[in-house]
Amino acid sequence: MINTTEGFSSMMLHLQTGFDEKGAPQYKDKSYTRIAPTATQDDVYAVGEALASLSSYQLHHIQLQNREDLTRA
Repeated sequence: MINTTEGFSSMMLHLQTGFDEKGAPQYKDKSYTRIAPTATQDDVYAVGEALASLSSYQLHHIQLQNREDLTRA
């Protein structure tokens, strides 16, 4: 039997850095690891917005990747 426990998550800020010569938007990603599994999506989004506000780039979206740790019982 396999046991599953929630592990730490990671958050990625997808920031628009400008436009290329054809006018298409360009993006840069900034990752933050070890997000507590107890953090709510609202909390993660609020922190992501706060961190993005420190950048000169515009926030496009936030991606949250949850992790599960598997162990054999």
